[in-house]
Amino acid sequence: MPLPADPTILHPMPGQPRVVLLKPLVRSPLIEVGEYSYYDDPDDATAFETRNVLYHYGPEKLVIGRF
Repeated sequence: MPLPADPTILHPMPGQPRVVLLKPLVRSPLIEVGEYSYYDDPDDATAFETRNVLYHYGPEKLVIGRF
């Protein structure tokens, strides 16, 4: 059985820069992300927070589950 990806690494799939794990990427304290939640974007996967989280002001939080 293959081992799961390391949740602290930004790009869990070598050679696939379009796939990122969100936990090491997201910096906002208003966004909670699970260990293995990922994002796939052929243009710029590292821009998840600026391109997809539109109304990120408190006190509400965006919570994304573990997977």
